[in-house]
Order: sequence, then structure tokens, then C-alpha cells
Amino acid sequence: MSDLSDGSPLGLSARDNLVKVRQLIRPRFHHDIHDYALEAICKAMDGFHVISVVKTGGGKTTIFSGFMVLLQELEKLRDSDNLKQCVCRHIPNNPLCIIVYPTKGLEEEMADIFNALGIPSLAINEDTIREARTFHKTDLWTQALDLKVRCLLLSPEQLTSKSFTTTLSNSLFYSRIIALNVDEIHLILSWGATGFRKSFRDIGNALMRLPRWTTFTGVTATLASGADSQKITQILGFRSGSFVFTRRSNERPELQFIFRTLRHGLQKWLFPDLDWILDGRRKTIIYCRTISLAFRIFVYITSRDMFVNDSDCQVMITTDALKVGNDFPNIDDVVVIDPEDPSDILQKGGRAGRRPPYSTPGPCCICYFTEATISRAKAVLKAGKDENSAVAEQSKVDSDSIRKGRMTLSMAHLILARCINAEINSHFSNPVADFTLPRLPREAASTRLTFGIPMADRLTDKMRTYGFKTLKAFRYKIWDASTSPQIEMLPPAALLPDSTIGSMLDQFVKLKALEDISSYVNCFLSGHEEELLDQLQLLRVKFNRMKIGLDPDEM
Repeated sequence: MSDLSDGSPLGLSARDNLVKVRQLIRPRFHHDIHDYALEAICKAMDGFHVISVVKTGGGKTTIFSGFMVLLQELEKLRDSDNLKQCVCRHIPNNPLCIIVYPTKGLEEEMADIFNALGIPSLAINEDTIREARTFHKTDLWTQALDLKVRCLLLSPEQLTSKSFTTTLSNSLFYSRIIALNVDEIHLILSWGATGFRKSFRDIGNALMRLPRWTTFTGVTATLASGADSQKITQILGFRSGSFVFTRRSNERPELQFIFRTLRHGLQKWLFPDLDWILDGRRKTIIYCRTISLAFRIFVYITSRDMFVNDSDCQVMITTDALKVGNDFPNIDDVVVIDPEDPSDILQKGGRAGRRPPYSTPGPCCICYFTEATISRAKAVLKAGKDENSAVAEQSKVDSDSIRKGRMTLSMAHLILARCINAEINSHFSNPVADFTLPRLPREAASTRLTFGIPMADRLTDKMRTYGFKTLKAFRYKIWDASTSPQIEMLPPAALLPDSTIGSMLDQFVKLKALEDISSYVNCFLSGHEEELLDQLQLLRVKFNRMKIGLDPDEM
């Protein structure tokens, strides 16, 4: 449980202190800190457990990274500093944050991002453990004991592993733990309750095993108010007064929701209702409830000449495995076949339109329901209560359409709603207006992470623009030459994200050897370190030409 010590009654979440905190941590980021993220960061620093609901693509990661950056920046302040004296919770020496991510890929990607921010981080899952033992002859759990590690990224399964239990028995490691954070907290209900990944239900037990001052922060875009929120707090063992909800509207006004009725069953091999996807030439993800359905849709789509003869992949077909943990920047549309509940729709729909500029028409989430599902929704709405489980089992519908349990009244309302967005806002209790902070002085809004690099060694704006262009071309070259199916299904940006490129350009003067760039190389770019270093060396030559007014490309 959180430990609220007898400090300042205001704490860092007081309005005046929020502004000071923002000024303190802002120079470490390439973007401004959202008000809701700042509030969540400071509430956690005041010793409260925090559950934050923010729209997809709304910057939930900043809540985790901002908390860790704030810890680092507070360490630098004198004990007599007014802001430091407002800290009203126990902060151990060399504090360590544990963050749980739902997928291995996301875990490793976030470790790269945190390391680039100057937060020494270590990702531990089955793959990284095996890779460390096989290729580096090292044990990651032993490495986790290093005082330099400030962030440990785990899968939920690792929280119940013998290795984690053994590591907790190390008194120094145990005493350093300050926070347990969980991304996509709604999965505690949707994946944990269904048995798909039972370890999500054990997160509350894991929290009980940590030091009493440990705070919990969970983020999601799709946790409904009411019963679902109460279930989460009960599973986590939160007492009244020990936690806060920061609920931001999860509405995506640029995203259009469209509901359609399928003119065919889900057990067939022909899906003419989906022909428009290939005709439209828009990047699309199709979500299916089962692997069987995904395979049959895949066979149907790939059998069409217009797709077979097209070298540019336009469509990705997947199950829930890709519902979280991806941030593809160029998805125009999402198609959801027979979605399970409102959270399912919003979470999957949120994969579209993650980055402007948007195509015309704008990003869309198109949901298809069978006629049997529409009939069930009408029956539930008429009864005015959730569908009885026994009724669901006896319903004469396609086996792919039988839901895990029952159709809820809220889902029935959404399926038959006249205004989909209004029904979504009602279901998630989206606030009409949000709390905002006064604008910061211009001098506090530095956009580059320079860590004391002398002005003479920093890149000019023209150099940075040229560097971005060059490194984007480099990542595309690596992506285009790859024969790995895993890499081919990802966008080029997954190999070297824009945020990583920005961090590398910030620290460019220091990047001279392989060990200097190791923290910027993620699992998708692994094996291309020497090529990246060669590219940086070539950039160095070109930047030197730019310094004396010469064209970098005329060599």
C-alpha cells in the first residue's frame, strides 16, 4: 500500500507545485507535458495509487517516464529547496520502478525509449532472458540488482516467477522499490478474468509483496466507470482514500465509428462485405475474434488478383494479440469483426489515425455485427438487463459469434445507438472539460535533451533536419532489405522510432563507438549496429561540411 507520511499537506500535486514540477522535468522531453499526465505524476509522488484513463495515443507513457525523470531531478536539488521540501512520501536511495507491459515487443521498445531519456532500464521476459544467456552469457536477474538500473520492465508472468521471488529476497533490491506501474490495466479484467493470461489477476498479489511505500500507477484508454472500475480497485486491494482516478476523455473526435451488419455468416469462406478494403487502398487492420476466422478472411482477401499483384501490403489481419502494444503511425482504418464489448471497440479502433496528417476521408473504425448479434442486442435492450449466460449459450448463432459469457446492456445500447460517439462518452463517463495549467514561460520549454552538451557541439536546426532525413532513409533501407516475416509486418519506424532519432541527434557528439549506440538499438534493429555506426560517421562528415557552408551531398 502507499505510504503517506506527515509532510506538506499540499504535496507536489498542489497547483503551484505542478507548475514548478513541469518546469523541472520539461527540458528532459521532446514535447510538453500534458496536464493530466503531470497531475498523475505528482499524485503518485505524493504517495497515492493512481489509475489514469487517457485516450489511445494520448501520451500515457509520459506518466511513467515523467515519474522516473522527476525522481532523478529531485535527487539533484538541495534538501533546502522549496519543491523538495514539499515531497510528502518516502523516497528510498537509488529508487527503482517496476513497470508491467502486456507484450514482449512493447516491453523492449519502452526500455529503449526510457534508456534514451537517460533512465537506465532493463527489460526481462522469456526472450531477453534466453538471448542474454545464449549470446552474452549473463543472467538478467543478476543484472537487475545493479544500483544503476532504475527501471525494470516485466511481463505479468515474471511477477509470479521464482526468479522474481528470489530477487525480492535481496534486501537492498527490495528496499529500492518505489513504484509498480501497469500499462493497459483494463487487461486485468478482459485477459485475466477469461483465463487468457491469468497472471494479470495476480498483479494485486504482487503489489502486496512489495514495500509498504510502493505506489501503483495503472493506465488505460478503456476502463469504464462504475462496476469495472470498482472491480479493478478490489482486485488491487485499494482502500478508500489511498488512490485517485484521473479520468480524461477518451473520445477521438477525428476517428469515425461505423457499425454495419454482415450479409453473410462468419463460418463461410466468402466475405464480399470486405471487398471495399482493397478497393479503397487505405492501410487497414482487420481484427477477428478467432484464429480460424482470421485465416479464412486472409485466404479470401489474398485470393483476389488486385491484392496478389500488389507489392505494397495494404491490409493486416490479426486477433487480440495486436490489440495493445503497437503504435503504427500510418493506419487509416480498423475493421472489427463482431467485437466483444465497448472497450474492445475503442481499444482496437484506437489503432487508426495515431499520427496526423490524416488521409481523406479521415480515420475510421468499422465494426461488423452478424444479424444474430443485432437480434440479441434488441432482446437485451427490451429486457433492460444484461443477457443471461444460459441464454447466450442456447442462442442459435455462429460459433464464432458466441460471446465469452453474456451481452451486457451497455453493449446493446452501443450497438443500437443513434449516435455512437455520444453512447461511448456516456459509457466511459468522459468529462466535458479538463483541468488545464497556466502556460509556462518560453524559457522553460526547451525541446531538446542536451544533458550539458556545450553549445558549440550541438547540432543546428538544419543539421537536425538533415540528420532526421538521413536516418529515416537508413531505417527504410534496413526494413526494405529484411527477409524476416516479423519485420516485414511492421512499419519502418518500428526499427528506429522518430523519438530515438531525436535522442541520437541530441547526443550526436557522444556517439562515436558501438557501446555509445547500444542503448538506441531495439530488438528490431539488432544486428545492424555497425551499419548504424557507419551511417553516423558519414553524417559527422556531412555535418562538418555544413558547418563551413558547403553542401553536404556534394562530396
